[in-house]
Amino acid sequence: MEPTYDGTLSEDEIFANAAYFCGPLNDAYNSLSATFNIDMDNLTDNSVSRNLSSNYCLCGTGALRPDNNPVDNWVSSYRQIRHINQFLSRMKLNTDPAAALPTPVLFFRINNANDRQANIQEFWRLYGEAYFLRAYFYSELLKNFGGVTNDGQVLGIPLVGDRVLQVTEDLNIPRATYAETVKAIINDCDTAIKYLPTQYLPNQTFGDARVYGDAKNGRASGISARALKARVLLFAASPAFNITGDAEAKRKMWEAAAVAAAEAIRSVQGGFQDLVNSPATSATDDVGNAYYFNQLQNRSWNDNGRDLFLRANIQSSNRGYENNNYPPSMYGSALTNPSQNFVDAFPDRNGYPITAEGTVYDPSKPYENRDPRFALWVAYNGSPMGPGGYHIIETYEGGVDAYNPLRGTSRSGYYLRKLVRPKTVSLLPSNLVGTSRTNIILGKPELYLTYAEAANEAWGVTGDPMGFGFTAKDVLERIHRKYACGNQYLNNVIGTNQNLFRDYIRNCRRLDLSFEGFYFYDLRRWVSDGNPAALNVDVFGTKIVKTGTNTYTYERVFLEKKNFRSAYMPIPYTELFNAPSIVQNKGW
Repeated sequence: MEPTYDGTLSEDEIFANAAYFCGPLNDAYNSLSATFNIDMDNLTDNSVSRNLSSNYCLCGTGALRPDNNPVDNWVSSYRQIRHINQFLSRMKLNTDPAAALPTPVLFFRINNANDRQANIQEFWRLYGEAYFLRAYFYSELLKNFGGVTNDGQVLGIPLVGDRVLQVTEDLNIPRATYAETVKAIINDCDTAIKYLPTQYLPNQTFGDARVYGDAKNGRASGISARALKARVLLFAASPAFNITGDAEAKRKMWEAAAVAAAEAIRSVQGGFQDLVNSPATSATDDVGNAYYFNQLQNRSWNDNGRDLFLRANIQSSNRGYENNNYPPSMYGSALTNPSQNFVDAFPDRNGYPITAEGTVYDPSKPYENRDPRFALWVAYNGSPMGPGGYHIIETYEGGVDAYNPLRGTSRSGYYLRKLVRPKTVSLLPSNLVGTSRTNIILGKPELYLTYAEAANEAWGVTGDPMGFGFTAKDVLERIHRKYACGNQYLNNVIGTNQNLFRDYIRNCRRLDLSFEGFYFYDLRRWVSDGNPAALNVDVFGTKIVKTGTNTYTYERVFLEKKNFRSAYMPIPYTELFNAPSIVQNKGW
């Protein structure tokens, strides 16, 4: 008897249909997290978790292990790499000019020569996208698991090349060196750059609009690949991994990162220009967060347009961050609480650190005369929150938002405003309002910060030996201009001092990329000797006592101590068991 056909498609049948054929790539895109992992900053001194039993809270205070790692992406990333390799194995052009179909599958119906050419262009764009995505997933693995072993080797991750591995094959693949892993990622980025348009623009002049038009925004592009390349080279140049060779060899690593970032900056329409300039005018103003909300569908690239290079899928009518981070008095759960450490990292209005000589910071009025980003990203005692500023935060003793474990209020005396949209999103039961949002994976703010850090290390604060037309200082000033930050400290104190600028740009990264999943990794790549002491810091909040009408006293209170066994992340036990040739990172 013939078996009953159950509708299951064979692999050949799947790859004969364009929609199915592109499935591995679409699955890779869909696997990108659609929201920032705000909880990651609870692994740092930027914040604490209100939920003391959350895994991020536990792992940040000593429970991180090879078998308990909330950011473990080993299996999920290698799964996507295998899917992409499977896709690439089918990407073969028929070079016979008489062939009815030059591509492995029909992307567009062929009615004329232009349609035939559009199919070929679609082939090469998808080819470039596949290489970008493979580079991205490798970079995420390297970010999590690259490190130094007990015997001093600087190792990356196992590389599988173009192979579509089967369970019957030898999967005992050792880790490549860190340098070999970086080289593999950069090669994939360069391939993507070769075949992808720098940007998807309206009225493309070099290809079919169906292939390269602005409707493709949201997919990988040349600028995505260039920005990823700069990110990977920045990590490779950082003290944690740039540990071999003399001072000049280490400087050249920084130079490679700076050149990659500069080429990315210059490649886009407009070149080196202001970030979208939307300074907030008050603590209730959302415009300073336009990058996170207003540009998601913006297809223009100009001074007032698009700083976003690659994003995940857009979430509509979303209230997730607000549900998690509004205070209970606004029907939220207050799960991630900015720390006093984070608050103290904001300079004064002139850019001076609050402990520096010449600051206008007044500890008796700690929330006045601060950097504009402070009021935009932290809700403190007296901050208006909610549409129309209907709720005023009260974190003084006895206030409705002060710490009370029975009410689930903030442990630190602060609430998160970064990435939430308090002017727009309402959790009032009678007036539920959401917003569109997504995870911005690659963007111009990060790229500018990458260039500023790398260029300072390679050439100093004001050096430009390659003639790019901008320096580390120039780029930092553009970042400041976005939020109307003061430059007096930068001009009057830092000047050309490379060491002071290093501290300043690191703090700027901490603030600008906070709660976006960067600071956890930045702290680790800045550790030069593998000693986790720099990570194991005390985290503080504030205790506020109201002494009169609009008068308060402030006391710094201990919340918790971060505790990590190693500056490097642990490779999962299961992977060590499955592949005995894999060497664990130091400290595990």
